Amino acid sequence: MDGKKDLRQNIWAKFTAIVLFFAAAAAAGIGTFAVIYISCGYGTAPSFQDDPLCRNGMSRAMNWALDYVLTENGDYDYWMYSAQFELERTAGFSAQVYGEDGALIGGWGEVPDEASTLAAATETYRYAQGTFTVKGYVSMDLPAGSNFAVRQGMYMRLRALPFGVTVLLTVLLYVLALAALVFLFCAAGHKAGREGISLNWQDRIPLDLYLLLAMGLLGLATTPAMSVNGGPMALEIASLCLTIFLCAAVSLAALLTLAARFKRGKWWRNTLCWRLYRWCARTWKRCWRAFAELVRILPLTWRAILAVLCVLGGQSLLSLLIVETYSEGFFFFLVMAALDAALVAGAAWLSLQLQQVRDMGAALAAGDLEAQLDTEKMYFDVKRHAEDLNAIGVGMNKAVEQRLKSERLKTELITNVSHDIKTPLTSIVSYVDLLKKEELSPTAGEYVAVLDRQSRRLKKLTEDLVEASKASTGNIAVQLEPIVVNEIIHQAVGDYDEKLAAGRLEVIVNTYEGNLMALADGRLLWRVLDNLLSNVCKYAMAGTRVYVDLIARDGHVVLSIKNISRDPLNISADELMERFVRGDASRHTEGSGLGLNIAKSFMDLMGGGFALSVDGDLFKAELTLRA
Repeated sequence: MDGKKDLRQNIWAKFTAIVLFFAAAAAAGIGTFAVIYISCGYGTAPSFQDDPLCRNGMSRAMNWALDYVLTENGDYDYWMYSAQFELERTAGFSAQVYGEDGALIGGWGEVPDEASTLAAATETYRYAQGTFTVKGYVSMDLPAGSNFAVRQGMYMRLRALPFGVTVLLTVLLYVLALAALVFLFCAAGHKAGREGISLNWQDRIPLDLYLLLAMGLLGLATTPAMSVNGGPMALEIASLCLTIFLCAAVSLAALLTLAARFKRGKWWRNTLCWRLYRWCARTWKRCWRAFAELVRILPLTWRAILAVLCVLGGQSLLSLLIVETYSEGFFFFLVMAALDAALVAGAAWLSLQLQQVRDMGAALAAGDLEAQLDTEKMYFDVKRHAEDLNAIGVGMNKAVEQRLKSERLKTELITNVSHDIKTPLTSIVSYVDLLKKEELSPTAGEYVAVLDRQSRRLKKLTEDLVEASKASTGNIAVQLEPIVVNEIIHQAVGDYDEKLAAGRLEVIVNTYEGNLMALADGRLLWRVLDNLLSNVCKYAMAGTRVYVDLIARDGHVVLSIKNISRDPLNISADELMERFVRGDASRHTEGSGLGLNIAKSFMDLMGGGFALSVDGDLFKAELTLRA
């Protein structure tokens, strides 16, 4: 295998194969001519006179003689030149031309006597001037190199060839030429010292351009044979051989470069047509991308306007073409009606798609996160918007599920931990109460007092945790009934008189003149007011006023509690609503950070509203109940 590769890469082996191919092909061509000539019986003619080589030559010479006689009084210089050329070419030939009446009207050369005549023939020609008969004669005395001498020599050589041997040699020559050609095909693209297929300079020429050049060279290759047409036969044969050689060389070069390109693969990429296609494709792609980007950044309304303008422009152009081409208005009417129908259908389709997208948006806004749009039959921006809405719905659904799962886990954790703490805490409180009844030393009494205070604080925190957990999950029974809000406010404020007085806080209650009724759960509303007033006692600035206002507004009962904070409020109202959140300066107090969150949850369960606002040091809580 290595030796084969080396042979394919050997430049001298390739040169030898080329020489062998041309030599074998030329010899095979001559042999083919001889075989055809002999097999058709041409070479078996009893004499040179009866052979086609002689008859064809005489017919040609007689035609020249007739033209010479008919134009003898015309362009004399041209035909004199032609006659001299022909006489030289056909030395040993003579002819006589007769008119329709059989009269001799001209001749060419001297007619030999019968004894010295090698061949004779008669031809009739019908021209516009009339019908003419030409008699031609070939003398036995043929000058060497003349046409008939060459034809006679070919005749004698072909008669002497053995038919069987000629056929065998011709076949062997064809096999040899084919073997050389196969080797050249195999060696195409292989170069010494290089692996794989390597392309030379002609292989890098674009294939279609190369083939056009090859066709042009083939046309030029026929010039030698055409330029000596009518000249000496030896020169004609030489020019014909040169033409065949040139055509074969051009064809072989084209076949070898095709073989190298095919073996290299992706031969079509090295063509002008492919490059033109790539350039057109890239240009079209760039233009389309630019147009698409322009359309994309336009609002949807302007896109619709652009589409309508394009349709109308197309209609106008088509109208001009139809008017210039057809006189019938019915056809024009049908075309315009079809375009208008297509425009209306497109607008209706777009409107339907937009309606579906709008309905999807409304469903998501209403909380239907399971809603999905079928985008299979949607296109362009409408499809993209619909897919975005579907993705938003899926994302929101996942987020809600994750949030619910997180809240559920949190609630379960708080409930379980609170329940686990509650039992031992109850025992601690009970034993502390027992210790308080015992006679203890003053120091031990102080310790018991601390234990009592902290255990009760922990118990309150545990209860708040359980209550907040139940409120957030809605596990609290709510019984809404009409309640006189005025009375429950005065009752709640009265319960906190001592604590408010201890904090030097003055409470100003502004209630409605009559009784205001609201739908609420008395137990939950009391718990809300308890948490708010507890916050006031813990965090309000001493020596300030606390305002409790009750009004009726838009079919609702609105209760607000306002106070001045003792410490700077360094946190927003929204953050205060979250669980376990207090201002940094208030972390030394006993609050759990759950009171406001519990209050909001209770108000939500009763179908009311709960809002906080912070303005500097002014803290305001506003409750809204349905009247």
